[in-house]
Amino acid sequence: MPYTNFFLGSVTVAGALTGLLFVALSVAPQRQSESGLSVEHQSIAATAFTALVDSLWISLIALLPGNGIPTANLIFGVLGLTSTVGLVVRLWRARSDQPLSHRWPVSLPFIVLLYGFQAVTAFTATSSRSAEHAGATFVMIFFAVGIARSWELLGLRGGGLLDLLVSRADRGGQAGQAGPRPDLSRKAESAVAESEAADSG
Repeated sequence: MPYTNFFLGSVTVAGALTGLLFVALSVAPQRQSESGLSVEHQSIAATAFTALVDSLWISLIALLPGNGIPTANLIFGVLGLTSTVGLVVRLWRARSDQPLSHRWPVSLPFIVLLYGFQAVTAFTATSSRSAEHAGATFVMIFFAVGIARSWELLGLRGGGLLDLLVSRADRGGQAGQAGPRPDLSRKAESAVAESEAADSG
């Protein structure tokens, strides 16, 4: 099998990265509140963990005799798809209760698409050669997703196009929130002046 060495290496890497994810969770106490991680940071940790576990199990199944990669792509694609959609629903419901960034409406739908493509690949890449190629491709993709989400979990940014768009959206949101404050203060001042005038009268 031409991809044997690749999958042997990816099993080791996936196991190490999964362990490092738990380390990242333990060294980020400033991200926690009294009730634990916020909903958004729970979603970041969950998507990172799911992506790394996906890569780990695809690599393990690829090393087994036979062609089990299409079945694995279908199972883990559906699991990742449903779990990520559930996180989107949770974040959508929590948007009015917790301050959320402008990153999740871009990153989570993108991850949903990736899992959707993985599930579809189970029906399009059925031969042993094409299944191995598809499995190796998704292992590398989900390695990148897991690392990027772990990096984001620590509050760090890579300076890419998504970070640029998110930073501009954040500045626009802050400017929109800061705009009405002078009007509110003037209204409060006028109300105090009216009450003082009424008292003096």
